[in-house]
Amino acid sequence: MLEVGVNACTDVTGFGLLGHACEMVEGADVGMVIYSGLVPFFPEAKELAEMGMVPGGLHRNREFRMNMVDIGEEVPDYLVDIFFDPQTSGGLLISVPSDKGEELLQNLHRHGINEAAIIGEVLAEPQGRIIVRE
Repeated sequence: MLEVGVNACTDVTGFGLLGHACEMVEGADVGMVIYSGLVPFFPEAKELAEMGMVPGGLHRNREFRMNMVDIGEEVPDYLVDIFFDPQTSGGLLISVPSDKGEELLQNLHRHGINEAAIIGEVLAEPQGRIIVRE
């Protein structure tokens, strides 16, 4: 991250991906789009979420932050559950200048972090909001 110049970074833990993304844009003059199909997750998480086997913290995360999030109609409910899941641990949500994203991704892959992916972009509008679309 330091090599390419990081704008912001947070560890994705108890608030889930969307909770931490909200923290990054809250009160900021930017917003964020997350492309749901680009977010890596364990395949078993889909099966469990579709069965409704989700932790209570997920519902609290959703209730707390949903006022900052717009979910596209095409985004499946199980993905929204996964994105608010508090059990996530160890991943980083990193914001770098748009012209440095690919460089960072290649560096991470070269260092064995194969799950690293570009999952969205920071935009001028809508300020302080997260849009999740396919």
